[in-house]
Amino acid sequence: MREIVSAVLVLIGALFMFLAGVGIVRMPDLYTRMSATTKVATLGVGSTLLAVAVYFNELGITSRALATIAFVLLTAPVAAHMIGRAAYFTGVPLWEGTVLDELRGHYNLHTHELESVCFSDLELHLPNIQISKFRIPDLSPVAGKTLAQIELRRKYDVTLLAIRRGSLVLSNPDGNVQLFAGDELILIGLPDKLDEVTGLFRSTRKEVVEGLL
Repeated sequence: MREIVSAVLVLIGALFMFLAGVGIVRMPDLYTRMSATTKVATLGVGSTLLAVAVYFNELGITSRALATIAFVLLTAPVAAHMIGRAAYFTGVPLWEGTVLDELRGHYNLHTHELESVCFSDLELHLPNIQISKFRIPDLSPVAGKTLAQIELRRKYDVTLLAIRRGSLVLSNPDGNVQLFAGDELILIGLPDKLDEVTGLFRSTRKEVVEGLL
């Protein structure tokens, strides 16, 4: 009976490993290949080691097999995540048929920080505040100054959530960050305070619509 069970587990493991190989060959980019092989190969290794444990039916071998399965289950997702993360910020291209890149514009390639605030949801929970964005014009008096010099929070009670600078997003910037003409600022505060800041930056304020970021 043990032989039959172990044989079935070996066949299942071999099938999963075969599918992992097919995934490497057939998937169109690194991210989809990694997704397929990580899941399927983990199941294949797990099934094969279970077959070993069932066949030998010894405490020492069974404990080693189960420990190895646990190790693979814990490390494979972490390794896949790290590889995918490294691939993304080094510019490994997505498949040309990719419909949506949810990290585009929300991932800082220099600090490797992810913008995690959903601004539209934030407005719903704080109905008295407003979220606005505007771009610093070429002749703005704040261009070239740091956030510490402008003192938005102390003088105007307005918080700067993020700065868009081309494809780069600086989330929750500190006081040493310097502003430049062309930077797009995402601010949160009371409407009248935002009006004051609009005058300071000499730019037309535009409301952030739902789903903009």
